[in-house]
Amino acid sequence: MKPVEYFFAKTAAFRAVTGDKKAGKLSHSYLLLCRDEAWARDYLKALAKLIMCEKGGCGECRACKLIDREVYADCEIYPREGEKITAEGIDIIVSEKCYVKPLESSIRVFAVAGAEKMNVPAQNKLLKTLEEPPANVCIILSANGDHSLLPTVKSRVKRLEIPLFPSGEIYSAFEGRFADKEKLKTVCELCDGRPGDVESLYACDAVSTAVGECVSLLVNIKKSRDIAYYSGKLIKKTRDEFAAFISAMRVVVRDALFIQEGMENSVINSAKKEELEEIALKYRQGALLSFAEALKDAAAATEGYANQTMLADKILFTLLEENYRWQKL
Repeated sequence: MKPVEYFFAKTAAFRAVTGDKKAGKLSHSYLLLCRDEAWARDYLKALAKLIMCEKGGCGECRACKLIDREVYADCEIYPREGEKITAEGIDIIVSEKCYVKPLESSIRVFAVAGAEKMNVPAQNKLLKTLEEPPANVCIILSANGDHSLLPTVKSRVKRLEIPLFPSGEIYSAFEGRFADKEKLKTVCELCDGRPGDVESLYACDAVSTAVGECVSLLVNIKKSRDIAYYSGKLIKKTRDEFAAFISAMRVVVRDALFIQEGMENSVINSAKKEELEEIALKYRQGALLSFAEALKDAAAATEGYANQTMLADKILFTLLEENYRWQKL
């Protein structure tokens, strides 16, 4: 079983569609919400296999293997990788392809990846089919969020969701696949609930250095004049490196909080225990908790197109201001 199929089988989405299929009441349309961008297309294919495979997505039959390769006659995943969604492409699906009878299966599946990128004309083209779906057709939309989808589209699809998974569960799933268990533990924390990011993070040298950078910053930053120095270093990072730094800082702060609570056994970065103890003594618990909230907001902002310079300055100011405030209480 592929890792993506292992995690998909643990979701309420998997159980819901399995129940629909057993009851003979598959919805004519589903919206699969998934924040794990690295595996979003794979989760979409896992859902298509669950719907079309006689064994419920076995991964081994001809249909499953062809869906994985995106060449199964009765399952079209649109757009092709590297291409964009267009109103014309959606129109061809809903006005022509949807009315072709299945060739090998009892149902045809049309899956739209990255549906949040559909413009209004494309959504309106799709809406007509969602309102009056042809027989033996199932339409699946996959999106990282539904904020850009029209209310009329959202009201005509059955909503499914791929959750963010606990780091311990992710670690257990990948434990036998990587040699450096200490690094894997850190990576499973850094991936922020997205198992699809584990392999790329583990292979990234920046992950190993990010934790050390975070520890050094927390130990050495003292005055507001230090902000310019550390902010200057942060804004030179690529978008991915900056996101890794924010994730690493969240793990380091969490470790320091564990030490303050006497929960040393829960510390992820045990190799940095001496520095973490110094951080735990330097900062009040309230300051670290407030900083953790600021980092959570920053992590969410890095998923969009937030200004990296502003984010760097904001989190550094928050760290010093909160520590100063809590020391005065």
